Amino acid sequence: MLLELHPLSDQGALAPLFLDPYIARVGHDDRPAAPIAHPHVRYLGAYVDGDLVGAFMVVESGYVEVDVHALLARRALPHSRDLGRMCLAHVFADPAIERATAYVIDGLGAARNYCRKLGFKDEGARRMACRQNGRLLDVHILGMTRKDWKESQ
Repeated sequence: MLLELHPLSDQGALAPLFLDPYIARVGHDDRPAAPIAHPHVRYLGAYVDGDLVGAFMVVESGYVEVDVHALLARRALPHSRDLGRMCLAHVFADPAIERATAYVIDGLGAARNYCRKLGFKDEGARRMACRQNGRLLDVHILGMTRKDWKESQ
């Protein structure tokens, strides 16, 4: 089984992922389910045996911090922890980055547990920070510092 992460310069390759019902369920009411084209946003394609099974969106949110979002199809789940660790290794390979933050919409317990299993720590919540299906929901904040990453190795 060959697992790989590669930067995706062609966001068109991401379109099928955003149409996947398993991924689309985390959508926001105010944003279409589509890749974000912004100079501070980049995507890492997640591949299993050469097939694109997901992506990680990495958002430069500050000089020392990035936000990380996983977009993994159901068929990627058996490899999700390994792919997540590969993404974090990529993030922390940049010596300027001191922390990664994951924001998880309330009600996505599996996503929150995934972050915890990767080594993220609960840091609080932004109350009523996201509208989904017409309802305001809290967004949980999970963080990982470079020190946390090194200790998890």
